[in-house]
Amino acid sequence: MTNTKDIEAKKTLLHKGELSFGIFLGFCTGYFIKKVGKLFALMVGAGFMFLQYLSFNGFITIHWERLEGSYNRRLGVDKEGKVTTQAVRSKWKGFVGFLTHNLQFKSTFMVGLYGGLRYG
Repeated sequence: MTNTKDIEAKKTLLHKGELSFGIFLGFCTGYFIKKVGKLFALMVGAGFMFLQYLSFNGFITIHWERLEGSYNRRLGVDKEGKVTTQAVRSKWKGFVGFLTHNLQFKSTFMVGLYGGLRYG
């Protein structure tokens, strides 16, 4: 025996389980990305200060132009040496493509991801 609610549930496009699961996974991923990003920024800042301390006291010599060149090659800069919004968008799209690969609930995941990045 089939119940009319079961038949109607199969016809709907919106599945509550996928909706809540996608938002939950997206929020957790966004929260994680934000926290790891803060930790990464902390480590880069501490590393920079440590290198500057060593350089200031004459222990090491830092070739900043080589570091900057490596940074620019990886991120992609324009002719003026500035990071373009197009390069950042391209990196972001690649990252989002990685996160949503083979997901059936991409739109709800993205809503959760935004919430996790915003409120995490």
